[in-house]
Amino acid sequence: MNRLQKFIELGSFGEGPGRTAYVLDANKLPEPNDGLKWSAVTDFSIGDAILADPGLKPVFEQALRQGFAIVTQRT
Repeated sequence: MNRLQKFIELGSFGEGPGRTAYVLDANKLPEPNDGLKWSAVTDFSIGDAILADPGLKPVFEQALRQGFAIVTQRT
């Protein structure tokens, strides 16, 4: 059974985070940015995430439709 997973871009020494990806299949992750790698967020809960930030609902909908969604950090 597939479930939505969360990944963040981190550097070799923990620098970052870069982008955040929500995917159904980790094989569909795009290439990470230079010097970073994708790291799974093992304690991710879609329900807790929506309760904490209802604005993520469209991001999750896109991930379910397309297999993944990428979110960049706000600066």
